[in-house]
Amino acid sequence: MPRTVSRDHGSAICSPMAAAFARLRRVLACSLLLAAGCQDYRWRWDYQAAENQAREQGKDLFIFYKWWMNEDSNRMHGEVVAAPEVGALLQDTINLLLEKDSSAEYAQYLGKYGVNSTPAFVIVKPDGSYRMEVGYIPKDRFIDFIRKARAGGTQSTPRSPPRAPAASPDRQP
Repeated sequence: MPRTVSRDHGSAICSPMAAAFARLRRVLACSLLLAAGCQDYRWRWDYQAAENQAREQGKDLFIFYKWWMNEDSNRMHGEVVAAPEVGALLQDTINLLLEKDSSAEYAQYLGKYGVNSTPAFVIVKPDGSYRMEVGYIPKDRFIDFIRKARAGGTQSTPRSPPRAPAASPDRQP
């Protein structure tokens, strides 16, 4: 039996459900871009390139981990991150937006700073120290987070690989 192929703006989609999903993703992506359009963050989408640029230029790296299907991620993007006073604090940083479904390497980048859910925000200093917040954060608290992180107040230091637990002294081989 021949397979039915529908067209969605020139690309072949194998089912009506896939076509509808593709349209929905485009609408959501455009909506998010418009919501955050009041600030020019010059978002980077490539983790390695953004990290290298921040290191080479001696600038802070602002990482926004989000997922388009997460309500708190979308609220942070549209309500808090898009606020002019927040944008003013991040104009001289390298800004990286990591969308959960955007790349296969996403999980690797989560683990680097111990991020385990979205939304999450990490500001990495040129020396590798960083400060992280997770979840929806009201604008005033988010501004406070940015100021402390940019001033060098460290909450965390770069993570090392986990160590194997030490053998218990009361356990005999």
